[in-house]
Amino acid sequence: MLKFVGKRLLQAVPILIGISLVAFTLIQLTPGGPAAAFRGLANVSAEDLARIQAEFGFDRPLIIQYFTWLTRFVQGDWGISFVARQPVFGLIMERLPATLLLMFSGITVSLIISIPLGLLAAIKRDTWIDHALTFTSFVGLSIPVFWLGLMLIIVFSVWLGWFPTGGMGPPGEEVGIGTRLWYLTLPTVAISMVSLSFFTRYLRASMIETMDQDYMRFNKARGVPPMRRYMRHAFRNAGIPFVTVVAIHIPEFLVGALVVETIFSWPGTGRLFWDSALRFDYPVLMGVLVLGSLMVLASNLLADVMYGKLDPRVRLD
Repeated sequence: MLKFVGKRLLQAVPILIGISLVAFTLIQLTPGGPAAAFRGLANVSAEDLARIQAEFGFDRPLIIQYFTWLTRFVQGDWGISFVARQPVFGLIMERLPATLLLMFSGITVSLIISIPLGLLAAIKRDTWIDHALTFTSFVGLSIPVFWLGLMLIIVFSVWLGWFPTGGMGPPGEEVGIGTRLWYLTLPTVAISMVSLSFFTRYLRASMIETMDQDYMRFNKARGVPPMRRYMRHAFRNAGIPFVTVVAIHIPEFLVGALVVETIFSWPGTGRLFWDSALRFDYPVLMGVLVLGSLMVLASNLLADVMYGKLDPRVRLD
């Protein structure tokens, strides 16, 4: 196991370097380059702009700029935000707990709802219950996250007044668990809808495939009670690929957080990324992009390890 994890970590290094190089190059190729944040300001002259470019090394060749940034990044220096004038690492770590809270709540709600619905759809397949759940799942998969978020705000915040329109709590006040959950409800619904529908459909398909196996027919012929067949035998085997799919799907919540945090003014890394993109704050953009890449690689490694642990037929070597 340790050998496998170590090998995967070594393989992740060139992947991260390649991703960071592509992201760094794309940012440099944007109109105005990374110095665009300083262009057009009334108090920044052409001489000031040239001095800023020399100070940050923007006037050097691209490959030299990249290796300079990479060297500092590996050492823990993620750069200084052009807008906030603060270390990028500190800004991201300050916003990361809010994003992790939103992601955790979205994953939890998705699993709590999708598992019983997926099991019910598989057990009642080709019935009106299965058709209704299938139709609902396809609707959930088809709804854009940004549209759903706006509709939730209009209906439940503006019309009904049940939930706040955004934020993590009242400004300047100490927030308790109840208030936090109240502010978290609508963003959680928005970020979990697509994943909930996808998990339901996948678990249904996996359960049906498992229940059609010969050993399930043998258990039925032996007189094993239905719930014992479904939960102890079918779900136990169908859950192996389902767990890996959930682990691989974790980065999707990070992508969804960008949209959801922007709509609901949730102060996480997704909102930070959006604000930094609008302000051409490229050190922050690079930090968030690399952090997202790390989460994608970590989730894939987690999926492989969990699959090997759950399925004894798979050897991690």
